[in-house]
Amino acid sequence: MKSKLFGVLLLIETAALLLTAAVAWHYQRVAGETDMRCFLLTAALTGSVGLLLYNIGNMFRRSALQIRDSFLVVALSWVLFSLFGMLPFLMYGTVDNVTDAFFETMSGFSTTGATVLNNIDTQPHGILFWRSVMQWLGGLGVVVFTLAFIPSVAKGSKKMSLFAAEAPGLSVEKLAPTMGATSRLLWIIYIALTLLCAIAYSLGPMNTYDAVCHALTTVATGGFSTHQASIGYFQSSYIEYVCVLFMFLAGVNFAMYHFLFARRFRVIAQNEELRWYVVLIVAFTLVFIGRFYFSPHFEVITGEQLAAHPVGWGDRIRTALFHVVALLSNTGFQGQNYDYDMWGRLFLIPTVALMIIGGCAGSTSGGIKVVRVIVLFKYIKKSVYELIHPSSVYTVKISGQSVEELSVKRVVSFFSLFLILFMVNLVLLTASGMSLEESSVSFLTCFSNYGPGSGITGPSSTFADVPTFAKWLLAFDMLVGRLEIFTILLLLTRNFWRAK
Repeated sequence: MKSKLFGVLLLIETAALLLTAAVAWHYQRVAGETDMRCFLLTAALTGSVGLLLYNIGNMFRRSALQIRDSFLVVALSWVLFSLFGMLPFLMYGTVDNVTDAFFETMSGFSTTGATVLNNIDTQPHGILFWRSVMQWLGGLGVVVFTLAFIPSVAKGSKKMSLFAAEAPGLSVEKLAPTMGATSRLLWIIYIALTLLCAIAYSLGPMNTYDAVCHALTTVATGGFSTHQASIGYFQSSYIEYVCVLFMFLAGVNFAMYHFLFARRFRVIAQNEELRWYVVLIVAFTLVFIGRFYFSPHFEVITGEQLAAHPVGWGDRIRTALFHVVALLSNTGFQGQNYDYDMWGRLFLIPTVALMIIGGCAGSTSGGIKVVRVIVLFKYIKKSVYELIHPSSVYTVKISGQSVEELSVKRVVSFFSLFLILFMVNLVLLTASGMSLEESSVSFLTCFSNYGPGSGITGPSSTFADVPTFAKWLLAFDMLVGRLEIFTILLLLTRNFWRAK
């Protein structure tokens, strides 16, 4: 069963590569670009391996996937996708080594948006389209896509565990009678948002190609752009506000859209995570607007730093809103005023805080997720309350419903593991030659699937100058952040491999 599922997943990637080859063929005809051959060769290799694995799976007696198999399939599928997906970058010469190729590809599929490319504007259209397609496939997840449109592949298996291993969040909620139907519903919403986003972009100064590519990465909350200057390349307030709208929508739990069309407005109104998601955006936008206005008066900043600040209330509001939504949705796009490293030290702390939090569970965004932060604070409140009133019974509630004790424990464990992972990365990254600040923010941005970091990995730079060892470690952090700690942690335990 595992072999057959891996085969189907690789055939899906093959289809995406062939679609990209068609785009490259078009631009070979109209612009003389030469990257189509790279995608055809990669598609042939990927498809051959996919068919081989699929046939091997058919040769043996089918056995249903168990829970531990689900975690293994999900984790390895992302690695397989990245190994085959990096080949066009190497064949065309976009990068000249395996490390950079794997880093760029894992960043794509994990929707992190961190890049090693310093020459994005000179890349052919096929290469840039492939970067966008990678992020779009990774937005909801390739395994969820398989459950949605090829449910027979995992027939008889524990589809809930497959879904839960890839879908981020506190819990997995069925929106339809089966997990296959739920997956299809999520992908229909995902595709609809992408189409609406592409149309909205095309009504501005974006051409059709740019509109499609940016729609794919906006709704996936990935952040890859077809230009080195990202969204700021277009110098358009309209484009930035459209981007803000769809980054915000992509950061919302997709279940809310199902409830919206089902006219279950009360469920939406009672959703505590959505309320806090909106509150955080409004509150931090006001914080950044205030800092843009007041920081020259109470912080020592240079003339160069002041020149990087937005000028006028309109620019301040747009810049603050764009920055906050890009951070909280973990999209990583950059607007016209983008260099938060140059804004001053007071801007870095709230930037990192939003980067860590991320969007809502059940969305395409990364980060810890708003719901986990809510549960953690309510658990702390519960602990304090029980110290004051030992005989009282206090339960953690979200949206008026009690959260199971097991779920609360998992949240606390998640934060504990996050801190341990942070400390381990801090030691290893600084040992590789990065500064303490660069190591801290680079780990946080990769784990949260945001993209830009600080210093040599900051918004005006790329990850090109990061040491080789650090790139492999940060690529691993992207995978851990995208699939969340427990999925990867299980694979590293002895009991997981011993279990029957």
